[in-house]
Amino acid sequence: MKPDPQQKISLKNKKVLVVDDFFNFRLTLKNMLRSFGVMYLDDVATGEEAIGKMSVRRYDIILCDYNLGQGKSGQQVLEEGKFRDYIHYSTIFIIVTAENTLEMIMGAAEYQPDDYLMKPFPKELLEKKLKHLMEKKENLTDIEKALAVNNYAQAISLCDDLIAKSPRNLSEIMKLKGEILLKNGAYYEAAEFYDKILLMGNVAWAALGRGKTCLMTGQYPEAKNIFEGIIAKNDKIMSAYDYLAKTLLKMNNPVDAQTVLMKATTISPHAILRQKNLGDIAYRNEDYSIAETAYKSAVKQGEHSCYKSPGDYTNLAKSIIHGDNPEEGLNVLARARKVFPEDNEAGLNITITESYVYKKLNRDNEARSAMTAVQKIVEDLAGNIPVDLKLEMARAYIINGDYKKGTEIIKHVVQDNHDNNEMLDNVRMVFRETGMEDSGRKIIEDSRQEIIRLNNEGVKLAADGKLTEAIAYFERAAARLPENKIINANAAQILMRFMKEKGVSEQSLNNVKTYLDRVRKIDETFKDLPMLLAMYNELAPED
Repeated sequence: MKPDPQQKISLKNKKVLVVDDFFNFRLTLKNMLRSFGVMYLDDVATGEEAIGKMSVRRYDIILCDYNLGQGKSGQQVLEEGKFRDYIHYSTIFIIVTAENTLEMIMGAAEYQPDDYLMKPFPKELLEKKLKHLMEKKENLTDIEKALAVNNYAQAISLCDDLIAKSPRNLSEIMKLKGEILLKNGAYYEAAEFYDKILLMGNVAWAALGRGKTCLMTGQYPEAKNIFEGIIAKNDKIMSAYDYLAKTLLKMNNPVDAQTVLMKATTISPHAILRQKNLGDIAYRNEDYSIAETAYKSAVKQGEHSCYKSPGDYTNLAKSIIHGDNPEEGLNVLARARKVFPEDNEAGLNITITESYVYKKLNRDNEARSAMTAVQKIVEDLAGNIPVDLKLEMARAYIINGDYKKGTEIIKHVVQDNHDNNEMLDNVRMVFRETGMEDSGRKIIEDSRQEIIRLNNEGVKLAADGKLTEAIAYFERAAARLPENKIINANAAQILMRFMKEKGVSEQSLNNVKTYLDRVRKIDETFKDLPMLLAMYNELAPED
């Protein structure tokens, strides 16, 4: 008779957190865990307390009820734990619930808990699940340590070592390897890896990864076919909808992208980021009714979510003013002020939107007063404003008759995003909404051509072998245009070319990393990013 491997697994040194709003159930669960030998055991009644505990202690196992009464749900505890990096690959997170509705299951599944337990359950089932999950995850610790210091090469090597041994959690390790390759920008290597897996059969996570590699490398028709194929085989794989919508936007098809996300939200309505995305796309498509519904859902779900944002309220207010009760937009903004009382950036967003709403309501004096307040907040923020707020500010200035200020802001936005079709579409929408569609076209094209000329001059210096001059040129350009991915990509590439010829310096490597981090932040799907990351990895010393 073969020995049971679970007999060797001990819970004695595992740190466990129990989250449930009923004291008696917490007590029952703690007694079960103590009977398994658990010594390090905390329990809390609310999601907020759970996040507080997780922020100061790293838990190996978290057992969390789905419905925690007022405040965060179990889904939101899992969501925020992953968002704040309190929950790692080796952490075991189990949703405990008395509910089994499709909405609950789909919502929680979006954030991938390790398992579910339906109340009531015997202690034997709990012990079996815990030991099974521990056995699956016990070999992930070293990989996790390598990822914590961004040592992707070592993490991949460790994955390969484990894959060669065919452990019980082989599928999980292979899936993890694919994710690491994608995170490291090794898109072509990831594509080969996923193709080998797919030769063995229809593996959903591998198909999803393969679709991502196509999206990241600009193969949009291929990506579209893959994501549509995944959904056709299993319409509950929700991330396939999100990536299909991203692909359709890249293919300049926002109407179909909206349709895809509308279908996804009917299947899994409790995914706040998808609701936000649907609202953004519907607003861009001038489908204000769908936008309003999506933003209302985002506001409601965001009440206790780490993804709560003032933009949900301001976007809702802007959608509402296109409906039958525009005054309600001001009520939404008043609520936003109460929710974000000490946040200057939120205050800027709300005040800009107030000006916009007042103007739409023909309350011109109040609209101008709001813009005066906007200028004061901008000064307090020292010009450090996200691009979406810059566009909102430009729209508000133009609507209030200050065309010079509004168009100057837009010129800077276009120069930072001269090759970003989605952003340029947003700029065109501003001009369309403000009655400047014709003159706006010229402003956009002139601003684009100025950056194209600037970029080409730097590229010519490099092509002529004047690398030192080209480096200085692009350093100045990147300082002026830190949000322009092409300028930053070229600054990185030319600096790396120079180091290949003249030798590596720590300062230059740090500068390259800054440029590449900007590019990745601006557009992780930038087609040249894999090549640039490969160049950087060749030059950077291994840890």
